[in-house]
Amino acid sequence: MKQLKNWIVPEKKLRLLSLIFLYAAILSVTGCSVKNEKHIIVWTNIPEFASYIELYNSTHDDKKAVLIYKDNPSKALSALNGETSPDIVIGPWLRTEKTSRKFRPLDTIFDREHISSSVFYSQLLSAGQVKRTQYLLPVSFNLPAVIFSTDNQELVEDNYMLSLEQIRTAGAAYNKQNTNGLFTRIGFAPQSSSDFLYFTAKTKGAHFHESKNSFTWNAEGLADSITYLRNWTKNANSSSKVEQDFIYKYLYMPAYKQVTSGRTLFAYITSDILFHLSPEQTAHIDYRWIYEDKKIPIEDPLVMMGIPQRAKHPTQASDFIAWFLNADTQHAILEHKAKINLDTDQFGIAGGFSSLKEVNEHILPLYDTMLLSNTPPGEMLSVPENFPAGWTDMKEQIVIPYLIAETANSGSRQIESLSDRVTEWIKQNYN
Repeated sequence: MKQLKNWIVPEKKLRLLSLIFLYAAILSVTGCSVKNEKHIIVWTNIPEFASYIELYNSTHDDKKAVLIYKDNPSKALSALNGETSPDIVIGPWLRTEKTSRKFRPLDTIFDREHISSSVFYSQLLSAGQVKRTQYLLPVSFNLPAVIFSTDNQELVEDNYMLSLEQIRTAGAAYNKQNTNGLFTRIGFAPQSSSDFLYFTAKTKGAHFHESKNSFTWNAEGLADSITYLRNWTKNANSSSKVEQDFIYKYLYMPAYKQVTSGRTLFAYITSDILFHLSPEQTAHIDYRWIYEDKKIPIEDPLVMMGIPQRAKHPTQASDFIAWFLNADTQHAILEHKAKINLDTDQFGIAGGFSSLKEVNEHILPLYDTMLLSNTPPGEMLSVPENFPAGWTDMKEQIVIPYLIAETANSGSRQIESLSDRVTEWIKQNYN
């Protein structure tokens, strides 16, 4: 297979193009066909699995796998009608109320394929269980963080992590106003990131989670989180409008440029974005994980894998899973990525930290050197709630707009309630 060069895909969704081209290359090299009954059929929305499958096929003469891209594997599995069932499904949102009805138990894989449960983070492994039976295995995850300029290193506590209160306190201390009372620096502006608003709502008790085909939440916790955000903006940055004006004027640029510009001390980011930046972009920034109540909350799209109930090749599927969930295999994957240096490659394994402790602690830092000084403390990781298969759309179209509106609201106007937004969204999408 020829090395691919200068393959630039600026938007995340356009990575599908890279998958199509790379998958075509796989088929040409291996001679695979979806119609061939002997092949392991893998459904996923993670383009990087095309190259993983290429590696698997090149090292297994008697077993081959083919990849079929599904924009939402969880939804596709639920809607399976006439299409050949996959042997493996990989992606987010597989942990639903119907998990045990969709997937085969995997407990025997630990004995038959010689996988030790100890190689995983225990919290992530437990996330794939239903009534203590293992139906899903963890693949990858991402974490929340703040970045800051190394020029401001002395202003940030050197303890590898920061709480929300530490961010708020340090941010307020960094603020600076000119003689006219206008802010020329704001240490941190909560409204600068809708993802940060959502993160804060989760950590302060909103408790969004699956409920039938939709979702529910803790109303009191949600109200408390909104009050917390409003008070942060008011007490540290004067008012919502002042903060928004500052964001519009100074923080229109990517997160790493926001902090290196000196206009702000912190910018919110997630590990998949942070560790996908180029060495030039990270040359003058550092980072801290965000924790709350002694836990670092894992980002919602926890990637899992499982073998569907109707899989035609469960034994071969188990072999593929055992091969992939191996530190040596993932080392080879990272080495291959480093050699070909595809512009479309995501961070780490399947776009995040590996579910294997050894990979994150000893292998991944060799390729992402920023991790040498601050790898995630495994004992502090906190698994997200179960969400419906359509959570991406629900969050972006319902929850985020609500949080933006409520956080900016000074109480002078009526905001459409979250319940009403959910009802209207369901009418538009399920009728």
